[in-house]
Amino acid sequence: MELGIEGRVAIVGGASKGMGLATAKALAREGALVVMVARGADQLAKSCEQIANQYGSERVISVAADLSKKEEIDNVVSHTLSHWGRVDISVNNLGGPPPGEPSSLADELWYQAMELNFFSVVRMSQSVIPIMKKNNFGRILSVLSLSIKQPEENLALSTVARTAASSYSKVLSTEVASSNITVNTVLPGSIETERLKVVAEMQAKRQGANMKDAMGLRQAQIPASRFGKAEEAADLICFLASDKAGFITGQNILIDGGQYKGVF
Repeated sequence: MELGIEGRVAIVGGASKGMGLATAKALAREGALVVMVARGADQLAKSCEQIANQYGSERVISVAADLSKKEEIDNVVSHTLSHWGRVDISVNNLGGPPPGEPSSLADELWYQAMELNFFSVVRMSQSVIPIMKKNNFGRILSVLSLSIKQPEENLALSTVARTAASSYSKVLSTEVASSNITVNTVLPGSIETERLKVVAEMQAKRQGANMKDAMGLRQAQIPASRFGKAEEAADLICFLASDKAGFITGQNILIDGGQYKGVF
């Protein structure tokens, strides 16, 4: 299927590893021009080199930045404009805050979680929307989590901040739809990444279980009987970023192998 991504300019957060790296690769494969963003400059440079070697150095650049900070978001967008003159696709993908139960978390941790997983989406959207409106095209995608629909043990900060990001995305989608800008969120379930291992290890320690048993129990909750692949999430993001998905907006889209137990 021809997705119509050829020549589109995409900013991808968390692009040094996991779903972010897989998304950057998938977009480059489809012909997009990709700006890879992550905090760790060394790992980011290595990941950028991988894509450059596979799809051509003219298709990808990297900018080391902390997307929880407004000034660094502004710098990423400014760098993108100076290099390619436009922004068509924004993929908000940041790591999660530390674990904790809601009744015991200090205010400072709540503020930090909102900066990381909520305000990063707000600020990036506000920065790229004027550019997208000029070109009458835009795709804003936020990679959140299944936990906003089906909360996980001891992940209060992540669940609350990402739920706020989902609500923001919904109301934003109605504002910008007439400018051919779509706004959607992707809700991964148990995708086989480093983040999944960190969460499983944390939960195993709380339950007095070993890591192997914890991963086995998690997999048993998935009707598909396996963990998802980062590349599968990336392919979904690519489709939502494409011309083909122009009538899909304001949606929370699950990719979880059937793990979510609700109807709505």
